[in-house]
Amino acid sequence: MLRLQTFGGLSLSRGEENLTGAASQRRRLAILVLLAATRAAGMSRDKLVGYLWPESDAERARHVLNQLLYSQRREVDDEALFIGRKTLRLNPAVIGTDVGDFEEALERGALEDAVAIYTGPFLDGFFLKDAPEFEQWVDSRRDHYLRRCLHALSTLAESATGSGDSRQAITWWRRAAELDPLDSTIALALVLALAEAGDRPGALRQARQHAEAIHAQLGVPPGPRLLEVIARLGG
Repeated sequence: MLRLQTFGGLSLSRGEENLTGAASQRRRLAILVLLAATRAAGMSRDKLVGYLWPESDAERARHVLNQLLYSQRREVDDEALFIGRKTLRLNPAVIGTDVGDFEEALERGALEDAVAIYTGPFLDGFFLKDAPEFEQWVDSRRDHYLRRCLHALSTLAESATGSGDSRQAITWWRRAAELDPLDSTIALALVLALAEAGDRPGALRQARQHAEAIHAQLGVPPGPRLLEVIARLGG
């Protein structure tokens, strides 16, 4: 069974064997990524060409796509890797993906499983030269997956608070704050959770750190609600 990992970077493996090096052509990996993100819906050959060879002659680009599909099958030694003709999908019996597992976990309400799968930004450090449409797509998907993970973490934190588990609520809010350190709503929720748990020094420290971060990186002061909490905590 092949495994495509896209969170926190990009890798293709089979068991303990890393195939990313063997599949060294970046566009070949990008094809897998595009199909992984579209899951069962798949993606048409024309769209793949548009993302990966936007400036190329259409006929030549389709020929290159066919070559890469063939070479990718050969590299992983499995002719059944792709399903479909005009619209292509990854064969779930041949390859598993973290993005697919992430979305599936969210759909069935397994939020803890989902946030465990999200190990970092989508395709962190991966880029394609001369493919601006692909880069724009990556930026959009990266934000999509981040927002989905943050929503799951917020839901988990609020559920923990509702059940009186302040320690677990802090854990979830802290993870969310690490993923999006400039989000004042998340920062405030973490500060309040720390204060509610009796850690006023920690709450004040967290509030100050967030205020300093948004001032340094965004050039704006903290919101009035955070300032009010800082004052109440003795800051």
